[in-house]
Amino acid sequence: MSQRLLPLLAALLLLAAPHARAETPQQSYEAALAALAKGADNDAIDRLELLADQGVVNADASGARAAAYLSRADGPSAQPGDLGRAAAALSEALLLKPDDAQAERALEAVQAEIARRHSKERESVVVRPRLGRAIVALLDEQVWAILAALSALAVSIGVVTRRLAKSSLARLTGLVAIGVGSLLTLGFGCGAYAAEEFRVSSQPAVIVVPEARLTNETGRPLPSKRGADTTTVPEGATVYVRERREGRCLVEWGSTDGWLSLSEVRILASR
Repeated sequence: MSQRLLPLLAALLLLAAPHARAETPQQSYEAALAALAKGADNDAIDRLELLADQGVVNADASGARAAAYLSRADGPSAQPGDLGRAAAALSEALLLKPDDAQAERALEAVQAEIARRHSKERESVVVRPRLGRAIVALLDEQVWAILAALSALAVSIGVVTRRLAKSSLARLTGLVAIGVGSLLTLGFGCGAYAAEEFRVSSQPAVIVVPEARLTNETGRPLPSKRGADTTTVPEGATVYVRERREGRCLVEWGSTDGWLSLSEVRILASR
């Protein structure tokens, strides 16, 4: 081989070496679980956070990340926001796997622990969402759409029945199907539209600092309130990010809108 090519070959081998040694997502996940089993919470968190940064979206990985933060929160190296990040990971796991009863129970336990650790003057981790969001959340977006389609089908059947029926009773039945089906189509259609609009225009997120104070667009804190309209959002609370701008985000917290730093929230991944 030409002596001139040896330096180039060596350089290429050096560039390729890190890629050859790079872990696959599965290997990183298994290494994180091994670190967690040994009590190396920080190592496990670093590996699991790296997986999240790489775009790995997996309910099991989110659950493991929650376990790592909970383990650190109970140890001597606990950091502010560990419980909030655990709540965020569990909320993400539930988004990815809604029927995970274990994750749901764990999230409730974490929220209860956050409330216990905070003083009695702090607001609840859970607040009632706006009425429209609460109604839409009763059903999945696809369920709203399917019900709207079935209602429209009932209207079509009613129209056909009314035109082809010869008896007055059959025509009345068709008329009732048209009326009821039209109302249901309108209601379910609005539900499907609202569900899509909420999904597209906002993202669920969780507060990962001990306390976040909502501000206006200029950065000034909103006037203090209490109850459902509080402007202080506790750790582990779920908010909805509606806009992001220059390291800040506009969030919906119950019936209140305000701005927070992006470092104060963990935006939840979804498929």
